[in-house]
Amino acid sequence: MRQDQRGFVLSGTALLLVLPAMLLVASCFTIVEMGGEATALQASADKVFYTGRDAERIIKNLWDANLLYENTAILLNKLAENYRAATGLLVDFTPTWMLWENVKETGSIHTPGTKYCLVEENAPDENWYYRFEDLDEGEWGLGEPDYEEPVLFVEKLSGKLRITLEGYGGVRHSDIYYSSDQKLWDDVTAGSPSIGENKEVDGVVQLIVSVYVRDPRGAAQYLSTVELG
Repeated sequence: MRQDQRGFVLSGTALLLVLPAMLLVASCFTIVEMGGEATALQASADKVFYTGRDAERIIKNLWDANLLYENTAILLNKLAENYRAATGLLVDFTPTWMLWENVKETGSIHTPGTKYCLVEENAPDENWYYRFEDLDEGEWGLGEPDYEEPVLFVEKLSGKLRITLEGYGGVRHSDIYYSSDQKLWDDVTAGSPSIGENKEVDGVVQLIVSVYVRDPRGAAQYLSTVELG
């Protein structure tokens, strides 16, 4: 036979001996590939987990330092951007304040952590003043905002909050809520008979921050809520 026609012919017995070895080699390559993917996934999951836990710690520290009372969403967005830049992960923080008002004449929802409410710590980790403004920003003129619609005094008791409606300085009417579905006072305005009343709510939570961390592929995710109060 010419040089380029030479080959090797396996007998039936030789083929049976060689074939299992070929299958084992292919299986080993598959196992190695799967093992590498599992290791990478575990590393990504660990990174997501520890980033989420660290974010919870920082958010609690910001609350303790009274830094979440103003521009809450803006501050948390900047914090999320820092985490995204440092880790390469997708990070989002969503704040939800428990106390808020619905101004009935305009239908506007005004919450703490925005330009429509000032939160002042009166005694560390014991009581706070919530001072709302009922006028929308486009209506502000001389003397506005005065942050008197309403003024709420919030006290932390044993496992609950006591909320006192101390005053309302405007001519509009507002419904005052704790959480999305618990109305504390209805149709409050200047001179309302409910001024001076206090009500107690179960739990001491004033702000909830949702923490959502995931890798860009979506293979690992971390979702939790941080309750602050």
